[in-house]
Amino acid sequence: MKIAYLFSFFFVLALHSLAQSSNSVVAITAIERRGGLPQFLAERDGKLFSFAHLGDTALENKTLRLRIKLPSGYRSDSFEAIVKPQFNALGFRVAQFQFIRIIYFDYNSVLIRNDASAELDKLAELMMTYSLGQVTVTVHTDSRGTSQYNKQLAARRGEAIKKYLTDAGVDAKMLAVKVSGEEELVKDCLNEKDCDEQTHQLNRRAEFSFNPMLQK
Repeated sequence: MKIAYLFSFFFVLALHSLAQSSNSVVAITAIERRGGLPQFLAERDGKLFSFAHLGDTALENKTLRLRIKLPSGYRSDSFEAIVKPQFNALGFRVAQFQFIRIIYFDYNSVLIRNDASAELDKLAELMMTYSLGQVTVTVHTDSRGTSQYNKQLAARRGEAIKKYLTDAGVDAKMLAVKVSGEEELVKDCLNEKDCDEQTHQLNRRAEFSFNPMLQK
């Protein structure tokens, strides 16, 4: 199931004094975060550069002297079309672009869906290519069932994700699972009937974050 929803940001790259050649080649990766800025990475000449968050409206890499402003109205399915031309305008050639999305689970299930496996494959390749530090997988459920059961369900989903990534070759020591259960709902359903199935689906998610050991 592909879920498209509106994010509250739009990518615009601000011009800074860049000492870059016109044929600088980069590979771009963005990791989706629900309700916040993505984690944004750019690889150049074998080095991976992370972008720091400047409040909730901009990302910046000081080494590249590059700031990305995020004022409004952005959809995940248009991310590449927005970002690539602006890198090109600054003298970069984008050789590769990927967006690692939040993954979702079916109701009361721990099975890794096909759409989720595609995102996990991208994450595994990134982790095995570069030093990202420890990646944290935060696992959420919808509000149906008891809080205790949902904690257990989230833990099982986290273990399924961890097994998938380690089977792909990721070092288990580089993974941490944070069990959220129903504590961080996209929409708080005081009564199950308050939420439709689409909202319940958005709650059944797992997100990825890391504290990168990267070239700044």
